[in-house]
Amino acid sequence: MYQRILVAVDGSAPSDRALREALRLAGDQGAALRAVHVVDFGVLLASWSDAALLDIERLEDSLRESGAAILEAARSSVEDASVPLETVLLETDAGDPARAILDEAQRWGADLIVMGTHGRRGLTHLLLGSVAEGVVHASWLPILLLRGADRRRTAF
Repeated sequence: MYQRILVAVDGSAPSDRALREALRLAGDQGAALRAVHVVDFGVLLASWSDAALLDIERLEDSLRESGAAILEAARSSVEDASVPLETVLLETDAGDPARAILDEAQRWGADLIVMGTHGRRGLTHLLLGSVAEGVVHASWLPILLLRGADRRRTAF
């Protein structure tokens, strides 16, 4: 039985589906539910960015505002549910959102992590990476991954 379910949200369709499933599980299990969003400042520190050309402070504020809006949208989407939703905005400058999610899961005492996955492959996966993959590889907790579309397979 799960008592603390952490769901990572990023505003995407897979993330929305993960939030709905986490909410359903939390209701069924009587569990606490916490949604987290990671603001990754590591992208601003990349070697290709020239700080002289960028207003880093403004970009950081914009990323924080965007993250807060994603968490507010998550809270609004489950407002009518019987399960209260806590939200936490996490920040990292290490370029490792997966580590930030796992650190928060440990800090909060989560016993399940729920998150969406885009299911990217090939070059897109190589270029964009996968936060979900990073969490799966490093986690000591059970992970529930959901794709955005409900793709039911009828044949193999």
